[in-house]
Amino acid sequence: MKDTTVNLHRLASLLIVLSISLYIVIIGKSILSPLAFSVLFSFLLLPICTRIERFIRWRPIAIILSMIIALLPAMVLITLFSFQLGTVIRDMPSIGQKLERGFAKVIEFLKQYINLNTQQMEESIRSNFSTLLETPMQLIGTTFSSGSNILISLLLTVLFTFFLMLYRTSFKNFALMQVSRSKRKEAESMIQQVETILKEYLYGLLLVIVILGVLNSIGLYVIGIRYAAFWGFLAACLAIIPYIGTTLGGTLPFIYALATTGTLWQPAAVVLLYSSVQTLEGNFITPKVVGSSVSINPLAAILFLFVGGMIWGISGLILALPFVAILKVVMEHITPLRPVSELLSSDLYTDSDKFLTIYDEDRYRLSSYFSRRRKR
Repeated sequence: MKDTTVNLHRLASLLIVLSISLYIVIIGKSILSPLAFSVLFSFLLLPICTRIERFIRWRPIAIILSMIIALLPAMVLITLFSFQLGTVIRDMPSIGQKLERGFAKVIEFLKQYINLNTQQMEESIRSNFSTLLETPMQLIGTTFSSGSNILISLLLTVLFTFFLMLYRTSFKNFALMQVSRSKRKEAESMIQQVETILKEYLYGLLLVIVILGVLNSIGLYVIGIRYAAFWGFLAACLAIIPYIGTTLGGTLPFIYALATTGTLWQPAAVVLLYSSVQTLEGNFITPKVVGSSVSINPLAAILFLFVGGMIWGISGLILALPFVAILKVVMEHITPLRPVSELLSSDLYTDSDKFLTIYDEDRYRLSSYFSRRRKR
């Protein structure tokens, strides 16, 4: 007869490792965040570098050329964005008064057509209006004051990317060496799967950004909003942050339209435009372009976004989905964690029967990892 007891040593070891890992992730943000981005950029550059290496055998030169090819378009876009941002910032003082008049028009509209008691709303907006205007300016000032930190992070990311690309074969062989020879093929398959997922995700994300930027810019131009390309591609770039970025990207041009246009239909059209584009992006563009590379259900995505945001801020929000996609692949290759991987899947709603059919065995239960059996 067998009796199952909890393996306290294994449970305590796991808790200690998780606690230490979380502590290192929190205090090491300044180093680990650029390193995490460099891992993503390495996968993005890998196909380009591999093709260059067919003609140039010396890997360092091939890596430098691939980085130049990838960074040159980005630097051109950043330069154009900087000019547009400078123009918008110069217009900010005059925008303040116009924005107050725009809010007054909205309140007047609510009084006439919706029949709401807007007196308290009007008093609140007027009393806090200066604070509302100062907040974006303070945010911009903080961003520029921390420019040195951003520059250091970018330099670290470029440096880490170069060395990860240079030593990629050694790192891969080191990871494979940690696994017994009997399971090495499975480990190599897992690494290949992670590479494929990240490549599809990154290239798909870049294509989605271009499509959204074009759609937003054309829509804003038709509506008659100044700097249509700037606001359109700004919202597209913010879409890197799932759920949150798209909302913020639509709020900024709405406020600008409310301040700079003399009508109410243009700000309303901006809201309608971004709502339509966001619906199109969520239901058609991203599923078709990115595909099933990051097949994570919305609940898991939102939870990991909040956790990533609390730990690493904006960087955590951007890295959350790629991280959970890698975590899902790794758990698929660990027997007790396969049901947990299924909990993260986008097919969770339709495949709910798997837990009581395919995974209804002792080897798939989490308790099997923390238990030991002894004979009586």
